[in-house]
Order: sequence, then structure tokens, then C-alpha cells
Amino acid sequence: MLGPTFSALTGLNKASKRLQNSANNLSNVQTAGFKKGEINSVENKTGGTRVNSISKVNTQGGLIPTNNPLDLAIEGNGFFKVTNPNGGVSFTRSGSFNFNGAGQVVDASGNALIPDINVPAGNNEISIGANGQVSSQSAGGLELVGQIQLANFNNPAGLSAAGGNLLNESAASGAPVVGAPGEGALGSVLSGFLEGSNVDIAEEMVDQIVARAAFKANFNVIKANDEMIGSLLDIKS
Repeated sequence: MLGPTFSALTGLNKASKRLQNSANNLSNVQTAGFKKGEINSVENKTGGTRVNSISKVNTQGGLIPTNNPLDLAIEGNGFFKVTNPNGGVSFTRSGSFNFNGAGQVVDASGNALIPDINVPAGNNEISIGANGQVSSQSAGGLELVGQIQLANFNNPAGLSAAGGNLLNESAASGAPVVGAPGEGALGSVLSGFLEGSNVDIAEEMVDQIVARAAFKANFNVIKANDEMIGSLLDIKS
């Protein structure tokens, strides 16, 4: 009689994680470059299913014009490389960049773009080409100040979430393949645009309804089984 209870418990766990994942997706519907999470489950040998992993769905988000040349969207495959607070390297599709006090290009959290790009003081009218070349206007004319690179992976869905809209390399993702935008399978860079989140609000609302129904159904199975076991124990006593 414990078999149905065990299966229902795994069902409760799966439904709970589906709700948490969907809530996280909905909370990031306005986050530039955010990729929604998707629950992956497998069957248990003893019955029921369990959550195996949460992978990122890397479909293209909509392009939002901003007219800010340091707002960058990737059209196609690839991720920006940035430093992370731990001193390592992370990856992101969020291209909301700006300058820090030293003229260094950083993301909204202050993480520096890799390779490092610095714009000399007094330069203005920044322009960024589809191939990632960064130029600025100085007194002496147009000056090339850096080259943006993108990274791609054999399995981008295998990247692990690191918080702050950052992703880290994992065994599942494989090692990054780095190059200039437009090279090989890498996408191009659009200056003056941000990539919107790929979260579909209607889809997430339906998923929450289904997950809540599954949670309630599994809870009722546990409750009924518990009452049945209690009745049997009362009869035996």
C-alpha cells in the first residue's frame, strides 16, 4: 500500500518544482535576454516520476529598439562573455551595457565584458557593427577601440543558471566556442536593441493551472491512502 503513496509524493515534488519554475519564468518576463526554464522529468523504477533537471529554452526573444548604441541584442546563436562576482567567466544574452567610471564596458550589474573594451576619455558617438567591432569618435576621427566576441555551446540548454541572468559552463553544455559575431554558427550583434524575454505569459499561466491540479490530485491520493492505512491499523488493534 506504500507504492501509491510513494508515487504521489514524487508527483507532489514534481508539481511543486513546476510551480516554482513557472513563477521564476513569470517574474522575469520583463528581463532582457532571459531564457525560460523547462522542467525535465524521468520515471522512477519504483513508480512515479521525478524532476531530473531544469534546462533553459534558448528560443529567440523579440527585439526591442532602445536607440542606445550600448544596448546590444544577439540575432541568432551565441552569448556575451562577462566576468562574474566570483572572479570567473559567465555568459548571458542580456546586452544592456554601459560605461563604468574608468570607461570600461560593463553590464547592468557592473560585470566587465570579455574581451575588455575601454573607451578613452573624451571619445563619444560610440558605434558597434554587426560583426562586433566597437568604434568611437575622437578629435582625430573614428577610432577602433575593441572587438566584441560571442560564445556558443554544443548544448546551450545544458548551461547552469548562476543568478543575475548569468549562465555558467557545465559538463552538459560542453566547452564554449568563441568567435566574432557572424563567424560560423554565431549570430550577429544589433546595436540599439535589446532582446526581450522568451517567456510566454499565457503558456506559463496554463502550466501553473496544470501543476496546481496535479499537486491537489497527488495530495488527495496521499490523504486517502493514509486514511485507509489508519482504518486497517484500527481493525487489527
